[in-house]
Amino acid sequence: MVISILGWVARRRLAVLTAALLTAVALQVVLHVTGTVFAPWASFAVYALPPAALLLCMAVAIRVHDAAHLVARPEIPAFGSPPNPTLVLGAACLTYLAVYGAAGGIRSIEPHPDLGHTIVSIALYLTELAVFWWASRLRTGISIRPDGILDRQPFGDLFIPWDALATPIAAQPHDAHRVTLHLAHPDLTRRRGLRRGAPAALSAAGVRTDLLAWMINHYADQPADRSAIGSPAALTRFLLPLDRLATPEVARQP
Repeated sequence: MVISILGWVARRRLAVLTAALLTAVALQVVLHVTGTVFAPWASFAVYALPPAALLLCMAVAIRVHDAAHLVARPEIPAFGSPPNPTLVLGAACLTYLAVYGAAGGIRSIEPHPDLGHTIVSIALYLTELAVFWWASRLRTGISIRPDGILDRQPFGDLFIPWDALATPIAAQPHDAHRVTLHLAHPDLTRRRGLRRGAPAALSAAGVRTDLLAWMINHYADQPADRSAIGSPAALTRFLLPLDRLATPEVARQP
């Protein structure tokens, strides 16, 4: 059930962020209009509890997302990283904090008419909020496609065509978050944006590295099977025998 809820959050990220924004703004408007002053325990519930709850959900999402598998996307076609709810929950948490901070800056204008400082503070809050909203709406992560591997990150992409990989061992798990690629032709890799770092180090956030390495090895060594990439049936072929992926030695097998 938790995985289903987090998956819904990731898929409906714009609705979740909009709800967080409207809720935070509505609360600040009500407090300003009514002039309500809460007791300390009530202030904690109003101001600290929603962000704290979102941070707790983020911790759960990180744990669940790190154990996720690739998902089939026939429309691309590709096997891609599952939607990441962590960024969405983080952006929702920051939305509450940014609205609270901006509202506090606006209220401080009357007793302390330092307009310049207030404008700068509000601008910083809104800039942080815009960056987090933008990052949470990006579809980042790994995509295994018929023409190669795409690693999409917020500020740049890395594309590794199949011809750039060495065979039969093209990839192996490096740790829980990275896969090491063996490149026969590194000059064929392509970057876009502000992407830096070695192309042989492939980020695998949100995906099991043993599964990812196994799939890369298979498709690098079996070009005839690449036409099926993106289909649920082809993905099931890798997901069913996950017990075979218990050791790195098995993950290296094509």
